[in-house]
Amino acid sequence: MKYFYLVIIVFLASCASPKVFSESALNEKIQTLDRETITFKEVLERNKGKKIFAQIFASYCPVSQDSFDDVLKFQKENPEFSFVFLSVDHSYYDWKRGLAYVKPKGQFYYIPEKGEGSLGKFLKLKSIPRFLKIDEQGNIEVFKTSKVSDKLK
Repeated sequence: MKYFYLVIIVFLASCASPKVFSESALNEKIQTLDRETITFKEVLERNKGKKIFAQIFASYCPVSQDSFDDVLKFQKENPEFSFVFLSVDHSYYDWKRGLAYVKPKGQFYYIPEKGEGSLGKFLKLKSIPRFLKIDEQGNIEVFKTSKVSDKLK
């Protein structure tokens, strides 16, 4: 019986959402609109002291496109957030073209490694859109939600 409880505890601990980013996720290289390379850690540092609403999306994805109206509404209701958009488009050029149809405003970055890099693996990125809430110190408050909801406020 003791082993049963141990297995349950280990299972529940493995399902818990992380509260901090791994070093490898923080050091993942992503690209700016000007195709400059920065790390995800630098994005968090640029926004230190502010709550961050982050969306992982792809401009070609219909579900991501549908989510932008909800994101716009959230932006209007929560102007105190920094808005960070991380794209997993097929290529940098597809992403740049697709941004013409993205309604929300904020900081836009392209993840060249998509879900296969350290950041994607850390996030267990299997579907998009994906939303995160990050506190003023860069800690994760909401690790995974597939829609804009009250738990992001």
